[in-house]
Amino acid sequence: MSGLDEILKTSMNATNVTLSGALTPEQAHNFVDVIKQNNGFLQKIHTEKMGRLTKELDAWDVAKGILVRVPSGDKPSESQRAALNKVGAKLDAKSVQLFARILQDALEDNKSNPKFESETFESFAKAFGNDLALLGFIGESDTYDGSFKTLHKGWVAVAKDSSETTKLTYASNEKVKDRLSALVASLHPDILSQAVILISPADAQEYNKELAALNSPTHLIQGGADKILGVPLEVTPLMPKGEYLATPLKNLVLGTVLDIRRNRWYDAEERALKYVFDLYVDYEIVIKKWVSYMKQA
Repeated sequence: MSGLDEILKTSMNATNVTLSGALTPEQAHNFVDVIKQNNGFLQKIHTEKMGRLTKELDAWDVAKGILVRVPSGDKPSESQRAALNKVGAKLDAKSVQLFARILQDALEDNKSNPKFESETFESFAKAFGNDLALLGFIGESDTYDGSFKTLHKGWVAVAKDSSETTKLTYASNEKVKDRLSALVASLHPDILSQAVILISPADAQEYNKELAALNSPTHLIQGGADKILGVPLEVTPLMPKGEYLATPLKNLVLGTVLDIRRNRWYDAEERALKYVFDLYVDYEIVIKKWVSYMKQA
C-alpha cells in the first residue's frame, strides 16, 4: 500500500469524510516522499525533513582543511578555532497551504474505482511538488502580500542576496556559449566535478544553435549539447530565461517540517469533497561560496 493510501483510509462518501489534525510521523514522512517523487527536479536536490521550524544545516562532510593538532591539555588557538568554524546554513520554515476539492459528480462517477482516492492524492501531491519546485526558482521573499512570489525566498533569490556567492553579468549581445564559459571559469575549484549549470530551455536551444553554426549540424538537429567545458547543463523550464545558476544540485535544499496538518470535509452547498494541507517549508543553499549566478547587465 502506498504512502498516500495510508494517509486516508476512511470510505469516500458524504457522511464519513471528516478527517482533521496532524499526520502521524510515518504518514508525514510518506507524504513528503510522494511530493518529492512526483517532481523530477525535487528528486535531484536535497530534501531535509525537519522536526521543528528551524534547523541548522551542517556541511562537515564537504569541509576541507579543518584538521589541526592540539597537544593534550591545551586549547585550540584562535586561528585553529577559525578553521573549525561550522560550515552550513539555517532553515527557517514558514507555512504554505494546498486547497483542493473533488466535485460530487466526480465522486459518483468513480464509486466503483477503488483507487480513485489514492490516484486523486497522487495528483494533489504532484501539484504540491510542482509549485514547491517553481517557488524555489521564482520566489522573491517570505513577506507574503498575496502573490505566489512572496510566499518564500527561493534558491535563485538566496543566491542573488548572499555576499558569499559569485555574481557575474553579461552584455545583451554576448553569445550564450561565452556566458556559460565565463560561468564555468568562476566556479570554486572544489566543485568543478560536481557542479551543474541550471539553464532555461530557450537558452539551451540558443547554445545549440551557436554550436551548429560552427559546422556542427548535429546540435541543430538533435540539440545534443548538454555540457560546457565538461560541466553538465541542467535544463529546466523553472529557470528564468537569461539567468544562470551553477552549483552542485545537492547544495540546494528544500526543508519540510514533518508536522503536517490536513483537513477533509464535505461542503454541502458546493457539493464537493474538500481538502486542505498545511505544510511548513524553507529554501536554502548550504555552501553559498559554491554558487555562481549570472544575469544580463
